[in-house]
Amino acid sequence: MPKIAVIGSGSQFTEFFLQELFKYEEFRDSSLAFVDRKPDRLAHEVDLARLLNESLGWDLKVKGFSQRDEALQGADFVYAFAAVNQRETWKKEFEFARKYDINLLEAYTGGPAKLGMSIRHVPLMLDLCADMQRICPNAWLIMDNNPLPSLVAAVQRHTKVKHVGYCNGHELVQVALEQILDMTQRDPALRKADPVEREFMTASGNISITLAGINHITWLLDIRSTRTGEDLYPELRSRLKNRLLIPDGYHYSAEICELFGYFPSCADGHISDHLWFTDKEVIKKYHMDPYPVDAWFGNRDADAWAHIAGSIRTKDDARQFIAKRRTGWYNVQIARFMLKGEPSFFPAIDVVNNGAIRNISADVIVEVPGFIAPDAVYPVQIGDLPDQIAPICELNGKITNIVADAAATGSKEKALQALILDPFVHDLSKAKKMLDDILAYNAKYETRFS
Repeated sequence: MPKIAVIGSGSQFTEFFLQELFKYEEFRDSSLAFVDRKPDRLAHEVDLARLLNESLGWDLKVKGFSQRDEALQGADFVYAFAAVNQRETWKKEFEFARKYDINLLEAYTGGPAKLGMSIRHVPLMLDLCADMQRICPNAWLIMDNNPLPSLVAAVQRHTKVKHVGYCNGHELVQVALEQILDMTQRDPALRKADPVEREFMTASGNISITLAGINHITWLLDIRSTRTGEDLYPELRSRLKNRLLIPDGYHYSAEICELFGYFPSCADGHISDHLWFTDKEVIKKYHMDPYPVDAWFGNRDADAWAHIAGSIRTKDDARQFIAKRRTGWYNVQIARFMLKGEPSFFPAIDVVNNGAIRNISADVIVEVPGFIAPDAVYPVQIGDLPDQIAPICELNGKITNIVADAAATGSKEKALQALILDPFVHDLSKAKKMLDDILAYNAKYETRFS
């Protein structure tokens, strides 16, 4: 039976991961290894998993580890949720942006913040890959942490580990589109076909979408009714003219759709960090604010995990806990589909392009639909992106590759190249000063820079 290792299990993602894992029979009798650097927090994570296991009779083998070597022994799937001192470092990216008068709202995967984030996280991922190649060379690395495109690029370019990246943007935008189209009511026929409860920010399943591009700025190429097959793009474009129909966080996306002809994903804050022409007037017009780091529900501490575990007292408590399903936890399906024994369609994977999008360079990390098969991942062949969209993805994707190489090798030359090529940075002097600031701040973390 499969063994799954979760690296960075102190993340809030682990809670949702468990809610999904206990829904599917494919994971019965499997082994689950949590890796968390904080012993008290780890103990409560393990307690929660064991309580669910005992209440539901799932026959899982659950263990916790402070170091990953033993956790990786015999692993078939390695899920990466790890982040480096998330609250402090993410705030720092916004500080740098303000210091150099750069309009960043997400500060993860776009603009100069991509470099700072990657300097800290790429070495962590490459060290994990080195351990996987030594301990479990046949395991799949499933990355669901940021900065996702840089991490996938680094693993693709500097390791031989089997890997795939996943982001929940396709689900977020589908929820928004259903709201705009007034198609949020769940079809009873679909409900019978899908016994998984849908409770929080999940799509109703009334529309089918095709998205392609790069992580955090993919483009809606097709939207149809799942019941009739009707093309819903004309209706969407018509409704976008009425701003009252657009949910918060998607007003700028609606304007971009009017400008470029295609709706972007996954939300205003994410796409704006890849669109260098997003100015302060636009930000003010749509009430777009930088992501509130302190309000983010990540990095659960020991008390939070103790509270969650303490809420599971009976079988009914356990069933109620796993009945919840939140947007973004389709990632569990990657392992599940690989265990099924036949290819299954998957709405969004982050992989090296290799022709999936014809007018994007082969070595760019793209986000496209795909198929998950036993021991393989196949991107759908999209064809060409529209001419007005492709350059945005190409430029951002190429810069991501340079960032990934800089973070992987500790090359100051490549780091500076990434900054001066970034459209958010308008002069060489600013780029040099910014690089000095980024490297000075990150000297206290384990990076490849000396």
